[in-house]
Amino acid sequence: MYQLFILGQLMDHPMSGYQIRKALAVIIGSDQTISFGALYPQLDKLANAGDITLEFKTSSQQRTQKMATITPQGRKHFKEMILAPIVLNKQTQSEFQMKINFLHLLTHSQQLSVLDDFEEYLNDKLKRLRKKQAELPSNKNMIVADIKDTMRVIDLRITRIDAQLRWIKNLILELNREEE
Repeated sequence: MYQLFILGQLMDHPMSGYQIRKALAVIIGSDQTISFGALYPQLDKLANAGDITLEFKTSSQQRTQKMATITPQGRKHFKEMILAPIVLNKQTQSEFQMKINFLHLLTHSQQLSVLDDFEEYLNDKLKRLRKKQAELPSNKNMIVADIKDTMRVIDLRITRIDAQLRWIKNLILELNREEE
């Protein structure tokens, strides 16, 4: 997941690790961002694979920074990663947010494909939540107060998914208008 983000960020211009980490916090939230202790090994791994180059440069503040630049191989790897199906796990939502951040690097049909995948993921999640919501009132292992509170949490999750689905539909309309 982080390799996709790093390569995507570098598609537009070289960046330091600090800049990459800061950009990631904007996309997935500061509570889920990567530590420098995890980021720099990812950069080294990408450099060893030939996807990026790393070199020390002096910044305008006269500080030395490790700057990452994407290679042609890295550009190809990025395209493969962004178009690949997402594996469902606890980071699926964050990975979709990363892919959406890089829509400007894709063709119109590729953009729609990413958004269709996200929509399918959300609809599946919504279906599972609605099933839980329907089954929960008959749960004999929970007291009524717990059921009521759990129903509220499920309702919150459904509301968030509904908002995301509306957002996707609006974005698809916007992208289609831009394509005309």
